Amino acid sequence: MHVSSLPLMASLSSPVRCSMTELSFRPIQPRRWAGRYARIPGEAAAFHVHRLSNCWTASVKWVIGDETAQCPMVDSDSAEALSDAVNAGKRFLGGSAGGAFLVNEYGQVLVPDQSSNGDVALVGEWTGPMAFVDSFTCGSLFDLTETEGLTPGDAWNRPYLGIPYNLSRTSELYFWHERGSDAWKDTPPVQDYSLIDALRTIRPQGPVRFIVGMGGLVLTKVPVGNWNEPRWEARFVGRIDHRLWYPKEV
Repeated sequence: MHVSSLPLMASLSSPVRCSMTELSFRPIQPRRWAGRYARIPGEAAAFHVHRLSNCWTASVKWVIGDETAQCPMVDSDSAEALSDAVNAGKRFLGGSAGGAFLVNEYGQVLVPDQSSNGDVALVGEWTGPMAFVDSFTCGSLFDLTETEGLTPGDAWNRPYLGIPYNLSRTSELYFWHERGSDAWKDTPPVQDYSLIDALRTIRPQGPVRFIVGMGGLVLTKVPVGNWNEPRWEARFVGRIDHRLWYPKEV
């Protein structure tokens, strides 16, 4: 589950510098995004850029039980460029530096405005692993794109990040758009029945919300524990088949 278990002794005041060449971010001039974008409520459901040791740093909040850790992205030229691009997107939309962003299945970095009026900017694309410091242990890294050894239904023991999609009661995949006062259902060009089967293996009945993140990673949550006071735990579903998915938007 981790990309490294070396004794890095990482802390939020001293981010780890990474030399992994496969980390890559390509910034662009911010432009308004009219494509698919939605976010699950909550601070832990998005990436964030914030001040760390007088530098802007991307991080994720990792919730385990009643504990929450803020985990900074492994320091690299690409991570620095990512933070700069997110801040540029915030300013482009009339806000100030810092705040939330998401990365979709094509690696596109999407930055929402800070006034919650629905505006979103595209600021670049990320490729390759997304490595963060495990602040629970201060001794390892985790990669949000790594799925080696996982099969559908396995527990997902890392932050739960991605754009929400839906599977209807009748097992139809769709995305729910909301733009101002308008809302509508958007289905992919074809239905991916392998993905539907994987989701139904984990959630056999009813409507299902699932998320799709970096690299096409698909996750969902299942109720566990007492039937009248269930808690929700994340499960690995698989990856999207880009041939059967929505086309890349620009």
